Amino acid sequence: MFTRRSALALGLAVPGLAGLAACGPNASGGSGSGGGGGEDGSAALRLTWWGNPTRDENTEKVIEAFKEVDDATTITLEPGEWSGYWDKLATQAAGGDIPDIIQMDEKYLSEYGGRGTLLDLAEAGLDTSDFAEGSVEVGEVPEHGLVAINAGLNAMTFLINPTLFEQAGVEIPDDTTWTWDDLIDTAVKITESTEDGIWGVSQIGLIQAAFQVWVRQQGQDQYKDGGVGFDAATATSFLEFTQRIADSTAGPDASASVEDANQTLDQTLFATGKLGMTVAWSNQVVAHDAAVQGGVTVLRPPSVTGSAADAQLWYKASMYWSISKSTQNPEAALAVVDFLVNSPEAGKILSVERGVPGNLSVREAVVPDLDEANLMAVDYLEAIEPELGDAPEITPQGGGEFESILKRVVEDMLFGRITPAEGGQRLVDDLDAALV
Repeated sequence: MFTRRSALALGLAVPGLAGLAACGPNASGGSGSGGGGGEDGSAALRLTWWGNPTRDENTEKVIEAFKEVDDATTITLEPGEWSGYWDKLATQAAGGDIPDIIQMDEKYLSEYGGRGTLLDLAEAGLDTSDFAEGSVEVGEVPEHGLVAINAGLNAMTFLINPTLFEQAGVEIPDDTTWTWDDLIDTAVKITESTEDGIWGVSQIGLIQAAFQVWVRQQGQDQYKDGGVGFDAATATSFLEFTQRIADSTAGPDASASVEDANQTLDQTLFATGKLGMTVAWSNQVVAHDAAVQGGVTVLRPPSVTGSAADAQLWYKASMYWSISKSTQNPEAALAVVDFLVNSPEAGKILSVERGVPGNLSVREAVVPDLDEANLMAVDYLEAIEPELGDAPEITPQGGGEFESILKRVVEDMLFGRITPAEGGQRLVDDLDAALV
């Protein structure tokens, strides 16, 4: 396990990101980005991202630091939340009003990059010489070039509230040997040993990362050859496990689970001390550690076999920075992105909240100053490196819909409208229909 205390005592070297392949297309549009450059060399840009209060604060600080480098560029900040970010971006792109600098996710890289919406950063001259091997290529889309630059490395985790475990008198599992059955048993003990309104684990069936880990442990994956990579039987087994969480009282009931899935991070049941365990990405460790009273502990996910070597984790590009191809100020936008990913000063401000930096020089500058929460994220990535499975295929065009598909199916099942078997088939059919 990875705690505040143990993070300080363990090594900090983090391996490079395993290479991923990129492919595919979707939204197009121009940029209504506040006008072109002025005669005095000034420029006006818009920068958008999704996040949480910690990321919002860090982004505001790093842009203030950029102004010390270039005070001729005015940058309008447009923060958002994941739940509405992509609908808003699609509307902006369709209306020719897409922001100049865009925080991009792997799910939508093929969608936006494949239709020529995003600038080729390599052709524009972005310096990537200090990036870890394999961490640049994850932003490439065939025939469109380097449409995004990796903002950090990431991996799926289970987060633990050790205070609740202590209150319940439940021992934190050994994350190198625990199974999915162990997860249920541990969660039920927490629910039964604490006051009403506290549960052992969140409804992880609503979380796409948990689904992908599950199917990978069954020898499948979310995508294969650009199509659906899992069968109905495997999807059904995941939904049956999801139903066990609700039926066993390991986690909240349907209404509480659905409500929790739509909360901002700081308002979730886990952040407010109502859950013993939840699923998150490693770049979210810092925000959760700040939100949960007493901090968090980081665990690997369970496995089918009870061996961490079979957990089938992978390094994911946590998120990317992209530039609109229609920006009226490409040189100014490139300068901002270059500062975000190549400046040690920027790295010290952004830390590892968006993921461990892919730029090795920035990483070297960042690691010695990390606090305990950030060290947990770094150490976790290092510890799982020998256990990683093969990198999954990049999300094909239309695959960005799967998170919504999964939530709809799981909600229908939790409220008794469909069976797990019906839900498993729907996951296959609806994702297949979404892929273009």
